[in-house]
Amino acid sequence: MSPFIELEEESDESYRCYVLQNAVQIFKHSIQDEDLNDVRIYVSTNTQLDLIANKIEDYVKWFSTCEIVFREYYENELHQKVHKGWFNEIEVYRVDIIFNSISDYGATISCGDNILQDHIMIVYFNREQIQAIHLNG
Repeated sequence: MSPFIELEEESDESYRCYVLQNAVQIFKHSIQDEDLNDVRIYVSTNTQLDLIANKIEDYVKWFSTCEIVFREYYENELHQKVHKGWFNEIEVYRVDIIFNSISDYGATISCGDNILQDHIMIVYFNREQIQAIHLNG
């Protein structure tokens, strides 16, 4: 049984949109039940889901292990040192993952932390690299 459920209303001629039916961990934040609707995976209509399903699952899992990448980028860009437990305390609000192909993918994650409490961080990933962090608030 596929872990992906297509959201017909979010799909169009360019991308099919999927949500996951099993709990996932993004950073150290567990997303489950109705909150799984906040994790959207867009797959190009030129790419077959079954050919990249494992890659998508690996990428989703990677977000629970990307602490060093995230911490270094955050500290360098925002000139803020973070405490040891910082990564464990990040709250994730929304995840959009886009797969154009097995080698062309990325994600946008909206989240919050305890340092910039009145801001939402929007983190842009190109594959396993952070491209930018924008702050809203």
